[in-house]
Amino acid sequence: MKQSKILTEVIEDLQARELKGLETYGTTLDRKDLTTSQWIVHLREELQDAILYLKKLEEIQNDKVY
Repeated sequence: MKQSKILTEVIEDLQARELKGLETYGTTLDRKDLTTSQWIVHLREELQDAILYLKKLEEIQNDKVY
């Protein structure tokens, strides 16, 4: 199957992200030291960051930079 340029870029981004996590935290997502609740907290915090970035991009798009 031929994959799109976008898919190739996303895969490369994910691989780079995992490497950064390995360098920063010394482990991958294969780690076993977090509970389900802790994984949920991590995800919630990442999604909250994403919402902040989205809001900022909306402001930039609308020329409402504060």
